[in-house]
Amino acid sequence: QSHDLEVRNAFSGTRLVHKADLRNYYYQHSREATEQAFRRFLYGLEKRQTIIAVGAGGYEFHDRSSQQTTKKKLFPPNGSQELASLNKSVQAAFPYIQYLCWETRALHEFMLHQPGQNIFIVEAEKDVCESVFYHLRQQNPGKVFLDPDRLMMERYVLHQTDAILVSRLITQSPRKIICGLPFPKLEKVLVDIFVDEKKYYSFQGEELVLIFENAFSSYLISEITLFRYAGRRKASKKLRQFISTQTQVELSD
Repeated sequence: QSHDLEVRNAFSGTRLVHKADLRNYYYQHSREATEQAFRRFLYGLEKRQTIIAVGAGGYEFHDRSSQQTTKKKLFPPNGSQELASLNKSVQAAFPYIQYLCWETRALHEFMLHQPGQNIFIVEAEKDVCESVFYHLRQQNPGKVFLDPDRLMMERYVLHQTDAILVSRLITQSPRKIICGLPFPKLEKVLVDIFVDEKKYYSFQGEELVLIFENAFSSYLISEITLFRYAGRRKASKKLRQFISTQTQVELSD
C-alpha cells in the first residue's frame, strides 16, 4: 500500500492513466521488473481501489480524500446461480465467441417499485446471435426470445418466468471477467436501459431516474466508460442531457 501515494504523486493532476504508462512507471521504480510482477502490482492498485479500470487499457484515479467517494464500492455483476449456469452453458457451446450475460434483477436494488419478474439478457456477436438463440431455446423451450420488440415483450416475454432475451452484442462493450465468465460493467447496463427503451420499457420514467441516482450514489461509476460506450450507441449527448436535467447526479465535467 505504500506504493499508492507514490503512484498518485507520479501522476498528480492526471485522472486517467493508461496501462502502458503504469507499466513504464513500475519498470522504472521496481527491482522486480517482470510482467508477472507488474500484473501483481496492478492488481493491488485495483483491489485497493486506487485505480479503476475504464476499458481500452485505461485506468481512472479516484479521490480517496472525498468521504462520498470512499463510501462507494465496485458493482458486483456476478448475480445468481441461475445466471452463472446460463453463462457457462453459452461458454461451453461457443468457447471462442464474444458474449455477455446479465439479469435485470441486478437493477432491483436501485428501484422503488420492485418488478415481479427477472429477465436474463444474453448478448452475442452478430454472426452467431441466432445460433446462440437456437442453442438456448433447445435447453429452455418457450422462454427464449431473439431481439424482441415492445409488442413481443408485452404479449410473450412478460408472461414468462425467467425469460431469456438474446440480442446482438455491441462491439467494445464494457465488461468484466469474473471466474472466467464475462459480465457487463454497470456503465454498460445503465446505457443499455437508457437507449433500448422498447426492450427495457418497464425501467423507464421515474424508475430510470431512480436507477441512475442510486447507482451513482452507491457504486463507483466511470464517466469516461459510460459516455464512451454511449457514444458507440450514438446516445452520448442525449444521455448527458438526461443525467444533467432529469437526475440529481452531478457529473464531473
